[in-house]
Amino acid sequence: SKEFEAAGKSFFQAFKSYDEAGDPNRLRCLKYLVMASMLHASTINPFDSQEARPYKDDPEIVAMTNLVQAFHNNKICEFEAILRKNEGRIMEDEFIREHLADLLRTIRTQVIQNVISPYTRVRLDFIARELNGIPIDDVESLLVSLILDGKLKGLIDQVKGVLVKEVSPVGGATTEATAASSSDATKRIEMRNCEAIDQLTASLQGLTNSLTLYCGSNAMM
Repeated sequence: SKEFEAAGKSFFQAFKSYDEAGDPNRLRCLKYLVMASMLHASTINPFDSQEARPYKDDPEIVAMTNLVQAFHNNKICEFEAILRKNEGRIMEDEFIREHLADLLRTIRTQVIQNVISPYTRVRLDFIARELNGIPIDDVESLLVSLILDGKLKGLIDQVKGVLVKEVSPVGGATTEATAASSSDATKRIEMRNCEAIDQLTASLQGLTNSLTLYCGSNAMM
């Protein structure tokens, strides 16, 4: 999360540099800024800034504008509908396409916290329906991540298909199965985050190199 926050700040600086130079790459930087903002679950809408606000209705950006709005409102059905409707425009960018799975996981994590908040016992199939019908395995993976991150206290009864909040795990097959799934999920999350940060860094470096060449060529003119 902190890595994505740092990447977002870097993309914002790159966006401002391209914008001042009048370079069309500013829109690509703005898209990456929005992605990084959502990936680290920022509560700040990038289009609230005076630099980005003029572009929120740009035909190339408006899909991202609507996407981040649905993200902040935790409207997952609307969020996924925007993705489907604008699949061509959004998915044409390789960087964004490669991070969509992480983005979906982030908004689902936000929504799941709101869904389970009033309850002490919640059926996993109920949570799955609230998350637009995702598989139960995906629900378990999200819950395990929240437990490991210390954002949720409880255990998953995999036999009954129930999340039990504020209950300390007590021996038995269910606890062992939950621990095993927690370990597997942790490894998958760590690997995915490392890959995502590497891709963010590479993309930002490419943008920086392009800006350096652009400024250098202008200086020679």
